[in-house]
Amino acid sequence: MQRRAKRLAIAIILAIAEIAVFYIYFGVIWQARGSIPWVEGALVALLAVWIVSATVRWFHASNDLRPTLREQAVAIPHDSGRDSNEIRRESDV
Repeated sequence: MQRRAKRLAIAIILAIAEIAVFYIYFGVIWQARGSIPWVEGALVALLAVWIVSATVRWFHASNDLRPTLREQAVAIPHDSGRDSNEIRRESDV
């Protein structure tokens, strides 16, 4: 569980850092995009790598989150031996 929480924290921190860097440097990237054709291609390739790496990271984080949620659901006590009629009969109105 500790390892899963660590991966999720890393995914969140990296996503925040990536958004901040993109927000800060978007103007410079936009200006450099149109000046030289190979620079535009390199920026598109870097953007594709960035998107793929973020997608893979969140895919792994979501896969780690599913077992954690299942473990928490199992840990919640569930009294399946009593049906709703028994509960209503024992309640004070």
